[in-house]
This record gives sequence, C-alpha cells and structure tokens, in this order.
Amino acid sequence: MQLFSNLRTPFAFLRAPMVAAVLASTAVISLAPTAQAQFGGRGGMAQMFIPEYLSRDLPVFVDSLQLEDWQRPILEALLDDYDTNFNTAADGVRKSIGGLKDTAAGTSPDKIIDLIQQPLLRWNDEKEKLRQDFIANVKSQLSDAQAELWPRLERSMRREKALPNHELSGEGLNLLIVLRELEASPAAADAAREAVEAYEVNLDTALAAREQLMQTAIAGQLRAMLNPDPEAGIQLAEQIMARRVAVRQVQDASLTAIRDALGSEYGVQFERRALQRAFPQVYRPDPITPLFEAANALPDLTDDQKMQLKGLSDRFNAEYPAFQNKFADGYRLTEPREPRRRTELARNPGAGNTKYGEAPEIEALKAERDAMFARYREQIAAILNETQKQAIPGMEKPGYDNGDSRPVGLDANVLGPDAGKPTATPEGVEAVDPNEQIAPAPKQTPTRESAGGNSLGSNPKQDVGGGKSGKKGG
Repeated sequence: MQLFSNLRTPFAFLRAPMVAAVLASTAVISLAPTAQAQFGGRGGMAQMFIPEYLSRDLPVFVDSLQLEDWQRPILEALLDDYDTNFNTAADGVRKSIGGLKDTAAGTSPDKIIDLIQQPLLRWNDEKEKLRQDFIANVKSQLSDAQAELWPRLERSMRREKALPNHELSGEGLNLLIVLRELEASPAAADAAREAVEAYEVNLDTALAAREQLMQTAIAGQLRAMLNPDPEAGIQLAEQIMARRVAVRQVQDASLTAIRDALGSEYGVQFERRALQRAFPQVYRPDPITPLFEAANALPDLTDDQKMQLKGLSDRFNAEYPAFQNKFADGYRLTEPREPRRRTELARNPGAGNTKYGEAPEIEALKAERDAMFARYREQIAAILNETQKQAIPGMEKPGYDNGDSRPVGLDANVLGPDAGKPTATPEGVEAVDPNEQIAPAPKQTPTRESAGGNSLGSNPKQDVGGGKSGKKGG
C-alpha cells in the first residue's frame, strides 16, 4: 500500500529490516482512521480498522430499505451496538499486534510474514463475523418487501464506502449524483432509467472486484516490503490498477449510455457536468472565452472587427473542445502506467528530475494547451486597437493557464525511496473532489444521494442510489 511506502523512511535508521517492517505494520494498524487517511491510504489495509457501517449511514438504510418511522430508532441502536463491538474488538487486535516488535527481533526472515499476517487474517475473520451478526439483526426487523430491497442497500453502501478510494481521474465519479442535480424532466428520466439501472449494477460489480483484490493483496504488500523487490511491488500495483481501470471503464461507458438515453435536451448538460467532475484538470473554465466576451462587449467595435472576432471565436469553440477530449484521453492512457513510471524514477534518481511530476505525455499536452491559449490571445489582440486592448482586463498577460489541478495520486503499492508519496497540490489550487458541486454554483458539502430524493422522479421505490460519493467515513 502507499502507506507502507510512506512509512518506510521513518524506520530506515533501524539496522534490522524485519523489526522495521513489524514496527511499520504496527504503526499503520494502530492509527486512528483520521490518521490513516493522512498517510494517503485508499482502501486495503487502510480500511481494515474502520467500521463498515457508521451511525451516519442511517439515512442510506432508511432510503434504500424504505424503513418505517418506528424502525429508525431500532436501526440506530443496532448501528451503535455494532460500532461499540467493532471498536472494542479492534482495540484488542491493535494491542496484541503492538507486541510484535519484541517478538520480531528473534524471528527468522522466513517466519516474519506469518508473524505479521496471521493477526490480520484473524481480524478479518472476526470483522466479517461482526458484519454478519449486524446484518442478521437488521434483517430480523424487516418486512418481506423490505428484505427484497437488500441488494439495493448493498449497492448504495458500496458506492458510499468504495468510490472515495479512487486514484484515477473519473474512477470515483458518481453519475447518480450528477443525474439528480441535473433535474431532468420526468420523460427524460424515464427514458434513462434502464441505462441508470445498468450503471448501478455494473459499477457495483467493478467496485466489489477492486475492493476484494485490495483486501487480499495485504500479504503480497508485506512480502514486497520485507523483501524489497521493485518488480514484485510494481506487479502488485499493476494488478490493482487493472481493477481501477475496469471501474473507470464502467464510468466512461455509462456516462455515454445515460447521455444518449437522456436525449439532446439534457444529455449534453449531463455529459458536461460529469466530465467536469471526472477530469477537473481538463474540463474547467479557460482564459480565452472571457477575452472574447470582453472584446465583443466593447462599444466601439467596427463591423469588420465584429466579423473577425466571430470567426475567431467559432474556430476556438471547435478546436478547444476537441483538444479537451484529447487531453482527457491522455490521462486515461498515462495514469495506469504511473506505478511503473514512478518506481523507475525512484530507482534511477540520477536519470532526471527527482520530483515526481506528471507523465511526459501530459506535460506535452499542457504545453500544447498553453500554446493554443497564447495563440488565440495574440489573434484577439491583433483584431483590436491599442485603446480597445487596454480596456480588456488581462489582455496583455501571457496566454498560459498555470492553474493545473492536483496531480494524480499513485496506487499504494509502489516501492522505492519515497515512491508512492503523493505530490503536493500546486500552491493556490484547491484539490477537486469528483462529486463536489460544480462551479459557478456555490461550493457545497456533498450530501447523500438519499438527501434530496432521487433523480428519476418522486417515487421513493425507484432505485437510483442511496449513498454519497464524497469523503470516506471513519
């Protein structure tokens, strides 16, 4: 996991690598959920000591299972009992693992993995039993009709818990939130219902496969840490990356299917909103459109100037969206390669810049974008006279767009010095959550899908989602 890579350095001073490994593992699992998040863990071991169900999940249960008012306090009590039992058991596991550092000093290398792995495997079994007991208690309170809705709840909860564990652009997108905010007409929503239902099922399948692999990869992560083998670490990271790509492929295919089903009136809006969230570093306001708007608002434009500006604006409005699609494809192509690329950089620090910037293909696309902006800025300026240019704010500034979004985080299995350490977000630029409110509307805290009803109409029985895709709980 990425958190292993980040924990390598603090223990590098220890002469016995096995003891260092145990200490690293103990530190990871002893951390509170908030601290775990600070180490950059997304899924896998970082989730092992976070309860699967939280008290704040109550609205998801109520909406997905269509609970009656009298059932709410019962479920709330069951959630509280589960949380208490989970944390009590987790504390016991942490304490037992905390003593491993003393045992590890005299343990042979071939036994060290079992020493670390066995308590974690036992905890997985215990955690699953706590989960199954909770589910049985909840189901005992449901009517037959409510029990039939359980798969709907499971899909909602998986979106709630698993979507935030994304690494790729578009992987953590929740199209149900985008669709709900679109407020499409009932006719358009009905037309898209089949595509939406297919999205829920296909996304759930892809997320379940990804999360399962991340959980079962813990032993491989321990082996890669204890026996430093960059190639083994890369292969493990690439296996998980393949599952991440599968999730994003579902997102891409479903975006297109829902867009087409919505029709021309709402489909374009839906696609634009979804792409802005999937690739915020690509589909964001550009610096050229405001220049066209300001130039066209000048009171002393001649007819010839108006005609030239319109022709230039038409060319930009055709060229730039096509480039944005090309830019997004660049991220789709390069992001899955990042574990290998950055590990190779870590293994050969003298070969170039030791800072982990973006892939060369992305840097080239950024340069192409900046050159395009500079070219159109110059062409707008060439149409205007000096007085007109001075009347437009920013007209004389360079045509570069320096507000790059956050860099793509690494999957957590990259090995090597500082490999997997997330690059800082550029100064002055706020990291964008794929399910955060889109500008120009005021920024809001993401809400659960259940908070505002569903996007396919007012019928509460329609299964359009029951969980947010914002920050993960814990």
